[in-house]
Amino acid sequence: MDNSSSEVVVDGRPGLLTVPADGVVRGGVVALHGSSSSSYRQVIFEHLAATIAPLGIAVLAFERAPWPHDDVDIPFDVQAAGAVAAYDILRDLHDVPIGFWGVSQGTWIAALAAQQREAASLVLLGCSGVSPAEQMRHATAEAVRRAGYDEQAVGHAVGIRDAVADLLRGNADRQQVVDLLQQHANEPWFDLVGVIADDLGEDLPTWHELDFDSEPLYATVRCPVLLIHGADEANLPVPETLEVWRRAAAASGNDQIEHALVPNAGHWPGTPDRTREGISPAYGEILRNWFTA
Repeated sequence: MDNSSSEVVVDGRPGLLTVPADGVVRGGVVALHGSSSSSYRQVIFEHLAATIAPLGIAVLAFERAPWPHDDVDIPFDVQAAGAVAAYDILRDLHDVPIGFWGVSQGTWIAALAAQQREAASLVLLGCSGVSPAEQMRHATAEAVRRAGYDEQAVGHAVGIRDAVADLLRGNADRQQVVDLLQQHANEPWFDLVGVIADDLGEDLPTWHELDFDSEPLYATVRCPVLLIHGADEANLPVPETLEVWRRAAAASGNDQIEHALVPNAGHWPGTPDRTREGISPAYGEILRNWFTA
């Protein structure tokens, strides 16, 4: 069955609402962004809508609020305010149970929004249980190891990542960090760190959520939760994340936490080219099973 999509306005910004073609809506989901794109039109949102709208689940994606700095520095509370605004609009249009779907950074935003509105469920793709700083540290170490470099190289790469994190905290001298980057700039593994000296502008903002503590937030979640990770996830530590959720669920009394693995996938649930066609059929099946249970 085909879907029907229409443009809507969310807090003064464009959005896209997708519903089943027959107009029968039995639930709704607000889609929340990863750090890399604020667009309401992106592959992972399109796939979500195409997969679950035929099941009677309306999907609302929206343009994230602009911020003076790079996307990764948009405060979580600003992003959560956008999620809540989208929830309210979707509820006004369809008086049905509404939940949140988030990818990567958007999984924190989904949980924050669920503190402010009654969420029917949370579907969290690439959810991290550790802080953004720890997540990036893990991702850097894994990238260097998987490229075949030794532990000395891993140590240098992680040291660079730690130095940049301290700069983002406002606790390091910018020139010293730039010197450290330039010292290792010719190493064959350097590009895997994902930071260059030119990125460290003089007006680099402090990232207040760099050390965000996930566990107290997750302990406030009382609705059903589906955690989805790629079986070959390298961007975050999955075992530690599941342990954080286990402790959080014990604290909240939430016994409705499920976990699913997408085979042959990493942080992105499909092929590295990140095309819609390359998204794993297994991921789509996980979504269909959840929303029809």
